[in-house]
Amino acid sequence: MPPSILLTGATGFIGYYLSRALAASGRPFATLVREGADTGQLTELGEWCTLREGDVTDPESLVDALAGIDTVIHAAARVSYQPGEEDEMLRVNAGGTANLVNMMLEAGTPRLVYLSSVAALNRVDGGSPTGITDRWPLDKIPTAYGRSKFAAEREVWRGQAEGLSVAALYPSVVLGAGDWKGSNTPALWRRAADGARAYPLGANGFVDVRDVAAAVLAVLDRNLDRDRFLLSAANLTWREALTAIAESISAPPPSYAMPRWQSSLLWPLEGLRARATGQTPLITLDSHRTVQSTYRYDGSRYVWEIGKPYIPIADSIREIGRAFHLSRTIGEELPATYVPLLAGG
Repeated sequence: MPPSILLTGATGFIGYYLSRALAASGRPFATLVREGADTGQLTELGEWCTLREGDVTDPESLVDALAGIDTVIHAAARVSYQPGEEDEMLRVNAGGTANLVNMMLEAGTPRLVYLSSVAALNRVDGGSPTGITDRWPLDKIPTAYGRSKFAAEREVWRGQAEGLSVAALYPSVVLGAGDWKGSNTPALWRRAADGARAYPLGANGFVDVRDVAAAVLAVLDRNLDRDRFLLSAANLTWREALTAIAESISAPPPSYAMPRWQSSLLWPLEGLRARATGQTPLITLDSHRTVQSTYRYDGSRYVWEIGKPYIPIADSIREIGRAFHLSRTIGEELPATYVPLLAGG
């Protein structure tokens, strides 16, 4: 059966789980992959996955990719909290989404499922829990990533106004097994194993990556225009989250509280060190703002409307810890191992 679904971002952290969820549910799909991308984990899916070369920043490359497609799942995004990355994130996240919307309208592809972020919502540091109705930020979004996702969000809803049927999902911090040495949340387990002892004083919402994949399948089945869900299973302080992560791999828990004033002094010094050594800064203005802020979310509407509970975050953290231990036993370099364990398994 030829694919009717096109997935962008399939080679990324969330995209890995999405691609396997689509295959496991018996949905043949195509993936948009850039030239030279590592597609080994996609070719493992065999006939369920068809590779189509293209790039959201190149609109002409989308013409062939959209042939025969009636639904696009747009999960591709550039995520960075490093200084100087805003223009590139706007080019990929906002510009790429605009290109995709425009080419879908031109090709007559009717349906878009968009992976947004809580960073694009009207969340307030220390305020009441952010819900799905807190749609448009009233103040300037404090991070470059959040601004780029909000710009992409406007392109999505512009497409809806011009005739697309749109569903959008807004995950909080997404936890899952993955590339332990990368920049996504699996690296939190590696840092705990390396002895990281400091914790910021902020808080955030957390959701299992498998719940994000399940939510995509749910909105595909519902096929409703303007379907929107905020995805967040639990609100935790960073101390609670990092302590649970350390416990999941029998590492010492974090014990040093880093207050906001301290990281506000450290990030400029870290930037100077990074420039002098040619290394990537460990603390930046945007990462400081993110982890020292107290954001809380209400993801309950997804549960009562879809009828599917979230995987408990405590279970997620324990299972990811087991995946980390497993990966450590199969190679000295802790390879990028993804283990889609069952909840409670």
